[in-house]
Order: sequence, then structure tokens, then C-alpha cells
Amino acid sequence: MYDVISLGAATVDIFVKSDGFSLQDDKLAITYSSKYEMTDSLICSGGGATNSSVSLSRLGLKTSCVSLLGNDPLSLYVFNDLKENNVSTDNLVHLNKEDTDYSVILVGPDGGRTIVTNRGVSRLENENLNWDKISQTSWFYITSLEGNLDLLEQIIGFATEHQIRVALNPGNRELMDSKRLIPLLSHVDFLLLNGIESETLTGVHVNEGNYWETLLSYGAKISAVTNGRQGAYVLTSEEKLYSPIINTTPVDETGAGDSFGSAFVGGIINRLSPADSLFWAIKNSASVVSGLGAKTGLLTLAEIKQ
Repeated sequence: MYDVISLGAATVDIFVKSDGFSLQDDKLAITYSSKYEMTDSLICSGGGATNSSVSLSRLGLKTSCVSLLGNDPLSLYVFNDLKENNVSTDNLVHLNKEDTDYSVILVGPDGGRTIVTNRGVSRLENENLNWDKISQTSWFYITSLEGNLDLLEQIIGFATEHQIRVALNPGNRELMDSKRLIPLLSHVDFLLLNGIESETLTGVHVNEGNYWETLLSYGAKISAVTNGRQGAYVLTSEEKLYSPIINTTPVDETGAGDSFGSAFVGGIINRLSPADSLFWAIKNSASVVSGLGAKTGLLTLAEIKQ
């Protein structure tokens, strides 16, 4: 029996930092036909499903990851990262003659990043899931399904039938099909969006008067809206909470959303209030952006309780 099963993408992330990178008018500038020395680099697993499952595992929970991998050397980065973090790999699916997704992430001097992605096999389909196996959990943590709303409907319906609680961090392709996505949200226990994603979903600007009422009307039990360095809000039928970020010097902002959402769910599983779960989420994301990569700074249960 698992505490949480994460579903979605698994990738290999290749991080590159250099003192030669600069910012010019909100663009990462690199001189054409030049060579730069790396000041820091990292190759590790990435993707919403692996990031959230590792985060929840470090918080002392029994987790598994449902993702697709190719049959190539890159897949070993994902497999080994999960094993080293005590995440069950029983639900990983290796596809022959396919390549694992990977991204090259250029990290700017302010911690922002530009990502170039090679899409391989990350889109999950119904036949990739062992439904009997994944019924043995208390929570699903669903990340981007690459726009596969058919599968999202099946997973949420399955969760409802088996009394599995649902955390949902939809990707852009799911959000673009809001007519199909919104009716599912009344079955969601925790919905995670950033500011831009929430505006895409609601069609309402965050500063408009009916923004929060519109989001609340979708019926998710708890909704969280993160806004980068401006902090985050949590909305329930009873209260609206806000937390600023913890002051820190950002090294790399990759994984901030995954670390926030997974820590919030970890707090709820540990029977914390939404306010205390929000504190866990803010603390975990601050730790993650202080290091390179989406997993390096993830906190353990003992660390997040300090």
C-alpha cells in the first residue's frame, strides 16, 4: 500500500550554468559562435512525476512513480535517482526502440532558466497503467499528462471509485481544454496552479474582482496559486491564505512548483492545517531554488519540521 502514487512525465535534465550567460531585456544572452566555461552543471532525473514522488518520499511517505521511459542509457538516470530516493520503480514502463525525454536547462545569473526539451515517450496512455497496482494507494499526485484529457478523466474516475484522494497540477495542454478540465475539478482534493495557469483556466485576470470566486466555483477542496517571488495563496471554501516567499538567493528555479505542491500534500497527509501545510510548501520550495536541479534541495521530514 502506497501513501502517494505520482503520475506524469519523467525526463533527464541537463543543467548548465556559466558566468558567460547574461540577461538582456528579459532574455538569456549568449554570444553566437562562442565558447563558455561551465561554472556548474548537473545531470539528473526531472519531470513532475519524478520530482513529486522523490519529494514525498523524503518526507517519509511510501511513494511510487508512473511514467514512461525509453530503452536507452538516459533512462538509467531516472531509474537510479528514484531507487536512491526510495521511490518504487514498479510502475515505470520501459518502451523498446524509444528515447527517454530530456531537457537542456540554461540557468541564468538570477536563477531563472531557459529550457530546451526533446520530447520522447512521456505521454502516458491507458494501456501503460496497471490499474490493479495503482489502486493500492491513498493519494494520486497527477502532473502534466501532455494534454491527454481522456486519461485524466479515467484516472480521476478511478480515484473516485476507489476512494483515492487526488492532487492535480495540470500542464498547459490540459489547461487549454478548460471545458473538459473544469468539470473534473470538483473531484480534486488539491489543485495546484501558478498565476498564469490560473488565468488560463479561469479566463479571468488575477486582479479582477471575480477571480477568486471563479476559482472557488470549480469545486476543488483546496486550491493553491503560486506567483513566483510574490509568494502563494491557498483557497478553500472557508478561508483564503497567503504566504510570502522565504528570503533566499535563488540559484535555479527549476522544480519550485513541484516542491511546493508535494510538500503541501505531505502536510495534509500528516494532518496539518492548510496554513501549516502552506508553510511546509513555502519552506520546501525555498530550499529547492537554493540549489541546482529540482531535487537537490528537497527537504526531509526532520528538516521541514525544524
